Amino acid sequence: MKLWISIWAALVCVSAWATVPATRPFEDYQVILDREPFGTPPAPVQEPERIIPVGESFAASLQLSGISELADGNLRVAVTDKKDNSYFTLMLGEKDAGGIELIDVDYEAEKATLQKDGQVVVLSMNDAGGGEVVPPSEVQERKKQAEERRLSYAERRRLRMLERQKPVEIPKPMYTGAELEKHLQEYQMEVIRSGNLPPLPVQLTPENDAKLVAEGVLPPVDEEGYELVPDEAGEEEYYEE
Repeated sequence: MKLWISIWAALVCVSAWATVPATRPFEDYQVILDREPFGTPPAPVQEPERIIPVGESFAASLQLSGISELADGNLRVAVTDKKDNSYFTLMLGEKDAGGIELIDVDYEAEKATLQKDGQVVVLSMNDAGGGEVVPPSEVQERKKQAEERRLSYAERRRLRMLERQKPVEIPKPMYTGAELEKHLQEYQMEVIRSGNLPPLPVQLTPENDAKLVAEGVLPPVDEEGYELVPDEAGEEEYYEE
């Protein structure tokens, strides 16, 4: 009897185990998770990017004091250290003894961008506050803009050089030859008629001289160039011109 009970119990256990389903892979439940039955999971909280003030940067005591363009088109800046009133100069891509590198110059805006140990600071000649520390998230974009600005400035510089190399075009005179002589004669007559301007060093032709005499602008003269002035008796007297 006990034997049959043991066999029956064993059969019940086997039957119960057979009815238990096998474990399903996690991928089978992904479709349920994609439907977000419990709502959208909260986004991870990001710490705000800390931007240090200029007073805590390597450029705390630095001031941009000048920007100049060299003969080869390169740009050079002068930077003053207010701690001891010393100064140093840098060209684009150059580093000083302390490791400060000039990575950008905006000639028109009068700004220079310096870098040291991965920290980037923009100094301005028009900024009494000392400058601006570039956030780390913006450094690459600022460098890209700097490269585009350098290309643009180089192109403008090239065009200026081409403009300077153009031969100077001397304007053609309005009058030449006989036309010039005629113009000078007419202008001389107008000057003499007005009496307000000194005459030109141009000798009037006999025809133009006679015309001004006929108009009463000039007194008559004899063949030797003496002015004819009537005396009180009505007779002409001769005066040397």
